[in-house]
Amino acid sequence: MGTSSIEKQRTGGGTTSGPVPKTRLFLGKAGSSFAHFAADIKLAHSVFALPFALSAIILGDLPLPSARQILLILICMVAARSFAMGMNRYLDREIDHANPRTARRKIPQGQLTPAQGLTWSMISGGLFVLAAAGLGSLAGFCAPALLVILGTYPYMKRWTVLTHWYLGLCLGLAPIAVAVALIGQVPVAVLLVGLAVALWTGGFDVLYALQDLEFDRARGLRSVPGRFGPAATLWISRGCFVVMVALLVLAGRLADRGVLYFVGVALVGAILLYEHLLVRDARETGKSRHINLAFFNANAYVSVIFFVFAALDVPLHLPL
Repeated sequence: MGTSSIEKQRTGGGTTSGPVPKTRLFLGKAGSSFAHFAADIKLAHSVFALPFALSAIILGDLPLPSARQILLILICMVAARSFAMGMNRYLDREIDHANPRTARRKIPQGQLTPAQGLTWSMISGGLFVLAAAGLGSLAGFCAPALLVILGTYPYMKRWTVLTHWYLGLCLGLAPIAVAVALIGQVPVAVLLVGLAVALWTGGFDVLYALQDLEFDRARGLRSVPGRFGPAATLWISRGCFVVMVALLVLAGRLADRGVLYFVGVALVGAILLYEHLLVRDARETGKSRHINLAFFNANAYVSVIFFVFAALDVPLHLPL
C-alpha cells in the first residue's frame, strides 16, 4: 500500500472507514426508535385535548400562568398522552398484530421492539411527573395516580363496554389537572368542561370503534359497536354529543361568559352534527368511507374552535 493510500485512510478521504463510535451508534438507534414511537402514537394529535385543557384558565377565572407554567403544562399534556398511547401500543401489541386494521403499527411490523416502546413510554411518564412537580407539590403528588389511570386504559376493553368513557375520563382530566396545578382546586365550570370532554371523547371513540366491530366480536373484546350494533352506536354517540354541548353551555353560564363563547359552542355543535352526517353510511354495516375524516379532522377542529372563541370572549366580552 502506498503512502498516499495510508494518508487517505487517516484523513477520511478514502473509501475505507473505521468503526462507528459506540456513542454515535447508540444515539442513532435511539433517535430511530423515538421517530418510530412518535409516528406510532401520532404525537401531532396531542392537539385534541390541549385547547380544552387551556380553556380551564378562562372558565375557571384562573390567574394567568407564567411562561414557565405554560411550558410545564404543555410538557405535561404531551408527555401524559405519549405515555398513555405508548402503553396502549405496548399492552395491546398482540391484539394489534391480529387485527388487520392495526397490524401495520410499528411494534407488530417489527420497526419498534416492545422493549423500545415500553422504554419511551416510561420516559414520557417520568417527564410528566417531573413537569407536574414543577407546577406544584399537589400536582406532583397527583401525577403518579394519573399515570395509573392512563396506563390501565388498554385493559378496559377486556372487561367492559365502558372502555370508551374510560378513555374519555383520561382526556377529561386535562382541564381539571390544569386547575389543580394553578390554584389547587377545581371550579364547578371547569369540572363541567372536564365532563364534557369525557363525553365528547366517548362519543367519537364509539364511532371509531365501528371499524373493529367484527374483530371485537370474534375476539370477545368489549365495545359499544360489538355489543349493540352500528345503528345503536350512532345514537349513543349522538346522545354523548348532545349532553356535551349542554354541559359547555352550562359551564359558560356559570362562568358568566358572553356571546362569543356561546357562538363557539354552537360551532362545536355544528361540527359534531357534520361528523355524524359523514358517518351516516355506517348505520347498517358499521362501515363508513369517511370514518378517518370524521375522527381526525372534525375532532381536531372541535377543541381548537372552542378554545379560540372562549379566548376571544375575554377581551371582546358581549353579555347575553
